[in-house]
Amino acid sequence: MNEWLFLSPWSAVVLAIACVMLLAAASIRTLFERRRSFVGRWPLLLGLRIAVIALLLFIALNPTAIRPKAFEGRPSLVVLLDRSASMATPDADNETRWDAAVATLLDPKVIAKLQEHFSLELKTFDWDSTPIDPSQLASLAPEGRASDLGVALTEAIIDQADQSSQAGVLLISDGRATNPGAVDAARLGLARAVPIWTWQLGGDVPRRDLWVETTSSETLAFAKSEVEIGATLHQIGFEHQIFTLELLQDDRVIQRFEVNPQQDGGSVTATVTAPDTGEQRFTFRAVPESGEADTQNNQRSIYVRSVGDKVRVFLAEGQPHWDTKFLVQSLKRNDRVELTAVYRIGPDRQFAVFSVGDDQRREHGDYFPRTLDDWLKYDVVIMGRGCEAFFDDDTDRLLTEFVARRGGGLIFNRGKSYGGRFRSLAKFEPVVWGRQSTQSVTLASDTILESGPLNELAPGGNLDALLDRLPRFDQTRQTIGIKPLAVVMAGGKALHAANTSQSNSDEELVLLAYQLYGQGRVLTVNTSGLWRWAFRKKGEPADEFIYDRLWGGLLRWIISGSDFLAGHQTALRSSRRTYTDQQPARFLIRTRQIDPATYQPRLTIKGDGQTVELQPRPESPGTWLAEAGPFSPGTYQVTLTNNVGTPPTLTTTIEVVSGSIEDRQLSADPDLMRKLADVSEGKTLQRGDLSQFAGIFSQWRAERRLADEKQSLWDRWWLFAVIIALLSAEWYLRRQENLL
Repeated sequence: MNEWLFLSPWSAVVLAIACVMLLAAASIRTLFERRRSFVGRWPLLLGLRIAVIALLLFIALNPTAIRPKAFEGRPSLVVLLDRSASMATPDADNETRWDAAVATLLDPKVIAKLQEHFSLELKTFDWDSTPIDPSQLASLAPEGRASDLGVALTEAIIDQADQSSQAGVLLISDGRATNPGAVDAARLGLARAVPIWTWQLGGDVPRRDLWVETTSSETLAFAKSEVEIGATLHQIGFEHQIFTLELLQDDRVIQRFEVNPQQDGGSVTATVTAPDTGEQRFTFRAVPESGEADTQNNQRSIYVRSVGDKVRVFLAEGQPHWDTKFLVQSLKRNDRVELTAVYRIGPDRQFAVFSVGDDQRREHGDYFPRTLDDWLKYDVVIMGRGCEAFFDDDTDRLLTEFVARRGGGLIFNRGKSYGGRFRSLAKFEPVVWGRQSTQSVTLASDTILESGPLNELAPGGNLDALLDRLPRFDQTRQTIGIKPLAVVMAGGKALHAANTSQSNSDEELVLLAYQLYGQGRVLTVNTSGLWRWAFRKKGEPADEFIYDRLWGGLLRWIISGSDFLAGHQTALRSSRRTYTDQQPARFLIRTRQIDPATYQPRLTIKGDGQTVELQPRPESPGTWLAEAGPFSPGTYQVTLTNNVGTPPTLTTTIEVVSGSIEDRQLSADPDLMRKLADVSEGKTLQRGDLSQFAGIFSQWRAERRLADEKQSLWDRWWLFAVIIALLSAEWYLRRQENLL
């Protein structure tokens, strides 16, 4: 059925003004002509002029005929079928959601109707989408550990937008998305004129589950020292119930806790003893409850790794400050720290503070290291403000040898530790400094590096609450970037723009950053006012010890950075100690004093009844990389076998935990499915609508005129002939009356 529309390129106001002006001009002209000699024919002449104006207005309105477009072939339709584990829920007319969907799609009447009217493409999806033949549906089961609606829809929409004739995407799912991005995909469908048709299965499902989380999977400690570890127990679906949480050392229960997550937040802490050497595995395990949705997430392991008996620290401060005073006091209280702190209070005035256990003394004179043997007396060097004043002609070379070749740790405290440009220290920095500073800064918990020592601040969890109680920092220097191999350990946020001269107040503030420099680690602590953490401003009394815990953790972390143990030519390290069952495991192998041409490492991963052997690939000189997995939840032993070098084998352990949230919420999400259809201008469907989908699509297409052809009606020869005839008649009449 044809329709007419006026699709003028000009607005109605513009056309109306032009029409009024033309009519006024025609009337005035006729009035003047009537006064001269034109008496009887002026109505006819005015009518001709009005007719010409009307025809011009008709052309300006751009009359357009709308006709249904003739399609070549059948429009393309992509059917996305959710294959995630939540589709196994039996709440769709006494059958599972998956079975209901498959039974409908395999119904001969339904599939025949769809294939008759559409070019059908069927895909199943969980993490990603996979094309499949309808005949294979009966042999599949919903086993996916995720429902990434956003990715599946985006891929289908992009494919459909390239089709000359398309009917959109038919999404069959419970709507329970485990990743964000579904609504963004619907907006993409709207932009590309690809509608999303949704058929939502399932309803509300009460869920019962326990799961355990830890802030860190590894804790560093001095040999045989007491260390605090903790975990948080979460629950859903259990009301007013106390649960049992066990702490295991290896596979032996050493402590039990009675936990009520609704009252105490579910957090527990325990004090354990670090091993003399190596590492010790501790596991927090929640005793399973009846009816739990997923028992694989009931435990998390923490590895307590020994970093030696003591740490020898050298501190240099050229501009004494409260931060330095509190840091020295904290290190002197730590019986695992041997401290030498030197201060410069004038061109020729220096003194040093020595602290070894109970032996503490103060000496005047130059105690800054001047030989390599002097530097090698320490494990960590802390550079405070104005430290460049201690340097002589040989210090640059000796410090580089200490860090890069001997694996020493270097910490820059209170932001930029030197004034102006000082290459001898700038080359170590993980950051590139800006010129301005920001005041009143607090540490942002969402920026804290997962494998860093800051997670040890709150062993039992609730790190956000702890940071909220702690005082803000005085001043943080802005950075204009980080070095290529540097890593941001923690960032900050400004509570207010106190410094009105700053030009980049929205720039992310880097509070802690580090980088590997040869065999050593370099850390920048970019803030002053950290000493305020030594006081409990509000909240828990234990907050008084946060300052000591922070610096103790930083020192243990920085001396643990050496990949090579004494006498070893090879080193094995996993990118993390705990992986989820959705993450591939990644291992880094490093060598020293070994010819890369002769080295052929082999990696073996054993656990959960399986063995995987890998051939690591060269990544850079002296470095090999290996990736495998994802693996199912469990504990895995990773063994590196070396054909040359020492030792012949190296072993480490990784944990794989259930990372899927697919089983944590089984209730369908009809609101999301409805929103996807509405945003993309599609429609929601019911089970019986699939057999009638061809008619539904035809009606939808007619309503939106997406399949119509437009043809202008003013560009006709006879229309121009009429205008010429009217103008000719008007000219003839005016000539007859001697008006030309």
